[in-house]
Amino acid sequence: MSVVPCLIDRWSEENNCIISTWKQNERGLEPNQNLLKRCCSESRKLLQKIQGIPAATERLALEMTVAYNTFLFSLSFSNASEVEESLKQSLLRALGAAGSQVSGSDTIQLWEAVLHTFGSSVCQYVHKLLLIQWMLWLMQCQLERVLTLLMQTDHKRERSAPVNLQTETRNLALSMEEDSSLMVAMAAKDLKDLLHICTVICQGVEQMKMEKYSEALDIFQEAKGLPSPRSLLGHIHTLTGQSFAKLGQPHCALHFYRKAVEMDCACHSALYQSALVFRQLGNPKAEMEALHLLNSAVQLQSDKISSSASLVSPATLLGGEQMTFISSVPSPSLILHTLAHTRVFNGSISDGVEYYLDLLASLQSDGKDLIHTGECASFPRIPVVYLEAGFALLKAKRYSDTLVVCEEVITSTLDFIPERLLLDADGKQNVADSDVGLENVDFVLWAGAAHLLQAQAHWKLKDTKEAITNFTRAINNLVKVFIKQKDWKQKHLGNTEAVVERMVTLEAAKGQALAGRGLCFLERGQLKEALRDLHLSLQMTPGCKNIKMLLSEVLWRLDRREEASAHWREAHSSSDASKSVNLPLYLQLWPDDTAFDFSELKKKIVEYIQAKKT
Repeated sequence: MSVVPCLIDRWSEENNCIISTWKQNERGLEPNQNLLKRCCSESRKLLQKIQGIPAATERLALEMTVAYNTFLFSLSFSNASEVEESLKQSLLRALGAAGSQVSGSDTIQLWEAVLHTFGSSVCQYVHKLLLIQWMLWLMQCQLERVLTLLMQTDHKRERSAPVNLQTETRNLALSMEEDSSLMVAMAAKDLKDLLHICTVICQGVEQMKMEKYSEALDIFQEAKGLPSPRSLLGHIHTLTGQSFAKLGQPHCALHFYRKAVEMDCACHSALYQSALVFRQLGNPKAEMEALHLLNSAVQLQSDKISSSASLVSPATLLGGEQMTFISSVPSPSLILHTLAHTRVFNGSISDGVEYYLDLLASLQSDGKDLIHTGECASFPRIPVVYLEAGFALLKAKRYSDTLVVCEEVITSTLDFIPERLLLDADGKQNVADSDVGLENVDFVLWAGAAHLLQAQAHWKLKDTKEAITNFTRAINNLVKVFIKQKDWKQKHLGNTEAVVERMVTLEAAKGQALAGRGLCFLERGQLKEALRDLHLSLQMTPGCKNIKMLLSEVLWRLDRREEASAHWREAHSSSDASKSVNLPLYLQLWPDDTAFDFSELKKKIVEYIQAKKT
């Protein structure tokens, strides 16, 4: 009979050796994933050896401890269902060793039987496995099952209604004593504390999802008083801020976002939420500052090796869905795009250009396909990013760079542009055909806009001949799209709105290209051609003040004084209706930035009008 204690001693030593190796790694600055895998493998083999012989009460402490360690190591390499099945087998073996049985396969019933069967002798080992079960259900956000499980630990205690998980976790009495002869990968008390606060956070998040923000605040208030890693406290402050924001208290929200960053400088979600609140408050300067800090923090983190020596992290316990809710932050590309777009839109051109160039470099280094790759619903298609960058470079007077960036769009869309495209605004096309049609419209628009920006760059470089060539290429691309219904602008019916939106943008782009070419003809003295293009442009963008003034200039030079003065009066007596159209950023420049000198024309028309009155 001396074999049994001999086996216990040998297996205990083997367990302790595995854990000692892991503990040394855990204290290191750069945890070794290969070592974790090795410890997991060795611990599994040890558990298989122990479970290779019938279970016995004198070996339960050892078996449960090794099982506990094995399950902790396995989290990184197995899914929850596999670990849970192994846990169930360990519990059934324990019951078998005690001569007990359980009817059915329900896990709750199994735990009820285990907790009733074992007294104080192995209570601490049973409770370690109970922590594993709690962990597995928390990872799957099965809070009702966690509540039922925890209530089983002290079924004799009288409970005042209503029973809830907050009360149970607060009053939970588990044996957290450690056996010095059997080492564990993670102290039971540490795991219990981590499970406790993560469970409370999970409850708060569930309340937020149900839009019960006041209840969520009460839960997060309790969470702040629990033992917690700094990173989790940062998340708690962020969630508190989000709840206040939803309750219409933005300044309270900002207070807690600041506390979150002070607690954990890597709490990116707090910076992002701050930016959203500043946007809501109409403070673009503070919004940009928050986004700039977020961009710097994200870049700094990406430069570091992201690894953790902890076997059980808050992110593991809270699960992917919960962590996405808690720490949702846009991708680095989306952050850069928001910064770039907002800077340029608000007139900070030089800053915007730098952000756009960083963004283009990032997209190129990631091997992003210019046409087919889409990051997410909120991130624009990559040709749009290139066009916006080209627009920003044009505004920054970096004309050669504009030509290069736009050429990328032209080259990449070349094979996708149809010879002719007919659209139906009545929505009679099936969804698939409609999507393909809209995609083709986008290709036409992107190529046309790229030629348009290149034409403007050539005009700025005083090369009107090359500008006319590119304006013409833009027009030739944009006129490839037709729509069946002549009254399509009035057809805002159901799924036709996407068609109408694109057609409005195409019309605006055609109007700008015609106006640009007309201006070039005007500068070259080709007045008839200029008059034709400017008239067509005005049809595309009715009410555009600058085009009316250019028409006045052409008509005056053609000695059509009455028409010229009529257009001049009309341009100065009405608001600029064309500005009401919501155009993409890359179409915001022309013709309002023509920098044409109308002072001489103004003087002549004023004299003409006064002469008529006398």
